[in-house]
Amino acid sequence: MLEAYFLDAREHIWAEAKITKDLFGVENVAHMGRAIRPGVAFGMSVRPYDGAAQPAATHGRIERKSIQPPDRPARMHSDSLFHVDLAAIARNAAAFSRLVGPPTVCCGVVKSDAYGLGARPVAETLTQAGMSLVAVFRVEEALDLLSSPLGRPVLILGAVRSLCPMHPLMPSLASGDVQLVVHDLSQLKEIGAVATSLPGPIQVHVMVDAGMRRGGCPPSEAPQLIEAAMQMPGIGLAGLMTHFTSAGTDAAATRAEQAVFSEIVDRIGRLPEGCRVHAAATAATVRDPAYHQGMVRIGLGWVGCIPGDEALSAAFGSQLSPAVRWRSSLRHVHHVQEGHAIGYGQRWRAKRDTRVGIVPVGYADGIPLAAGACDGCEGARIAVVSSAGERIAGYATVIGAVSMDQIAIDLGDLPEVSAVEPGRAVEIISATHEGPTTLRNFAAACGITPHQLLASIGPRVRRVLVNREETVSQTEAWHPAAAV
Repeated sequence: MLEAYFLDAREHIWAEAKITKDLFGVENVAHMGRAIRPGVAFGMSVRPYDGAAQPAATHGRIERKSIQPPDRPARMHSDSLFHVDLAAIARNAAAFSRLVGPPTVCCGVVKSDAYGLGARPVAETLTQAGMSLVAVFRVEEALDLLSSPLGRPVLILGAVRSLCPMHPLMPSLASGDVQLVVHDLSQLKEIGAVATSLPGPIQVHVMVDAGMRRGGCPPSEAPQLIEAAMQMPGIGLAGLMTHFTSAGTDAAATRAEQAVFSEIVDRIGRLPEGCRVHAAATAATVRDPAYHQGMVRIGLGWVGCIPGDEALSAAFGSQLSPAVRWRSSLRHVHHVQEGHAIGYGQRWRAKRDTRVGIVPVGYADGIPLAAGACDGCEGARIAVVSSAGERIAGYATVIGAVSMDQIAIDLGDLPEVSAVEPGRAVEIISATHEGPTTLRNFAAACGITPHQLLASIGPRVRRVLVNREETVSQTEAWHPAAAV
């Protein structure tokens, strides 16, 4: 028996129920309470959510929360579940805090709804685990997080302009609960024009362009902008920052960009008390302690994944807990004869008689188009679970064109291929450190980054929040019906 909590973000309510099975065979939903509201997952009974933290998982019970993306119709399907492990995220946050050590602090990057995983629960988890700030890109994202009990500032990375004294962000700017990134002098002047009417200074971080050339001021203009921020009434300089172009793949380029940034910091000399210098995101944080400085910005790292070179990932990745898992099951299985083609465009033909399984997720759910094998390309692989549900039986290649709602996989190489029938559990992304279905490896097989894969998973895929005490290994007992 599992205790489940499903959040409908449009209604800001929680549904409670007792369930005995999940995606792979929902049989019982015993409602707790009477009030039923439309649009709630599974039509469960509900109670108001007061913002209090839900109880942590205990032995034999898993806390689960399913997030409905805001301002979207309730069109999630039950063909797959995307698990987000908050306990793993907390462990990863703590691991990075230990890596950098004081006085360096960590900022958790949760832009784009925490890469689609749910900005509010992820941000709460990161701050409770010790991160000192969280960062978003847009004003709207910051406003959404302000409704959560973070107790930490929110840093807006994008260039915020055209603020007015009545803007809903103003009280949080005055209190320091929201901080801004300044990219040029004209933006600073716009912020300063409204800052003088506030009871407290607006805290800003000056962004220096050391080579990315997508934001920030050129190095030649940086000293003037930094001095202006330190002297302007109503403005507090909380940080100096830059962003590396290739920290995960190019050590030489990263050193050169750091040198550009360091030269500017040295020219400024004494900075205001509390002003933090920061340049490193996840990859640079792992690459070299010299990049830690006053703060590091951790994005993909809290998911349990290190972007960039394999060697860089191996250096620290084993100390992290993979925090995401995407599960589905076979909807249909059929025989395909040698020479017969699969899917639109006949891009893949069987080189032998085989069995093909159909998984009911497609590009509308976030499966990359490049996942499918065709003549001349290998394709990504997904895990197929054993018939007893105790282990991974093997891996099956995605074949042919990825369709909107489904993919085909070649089951022919599985040792128990003749026994594979509809209903068998499969895993697209695994919460493991190795194998073709890790977040990193599945994304690489599709020719994209892990960030892009996560952010592309569609709103109709149900996100379920769980808390697990330890990372699941490939050999650990697998019980798909228990939704663990």
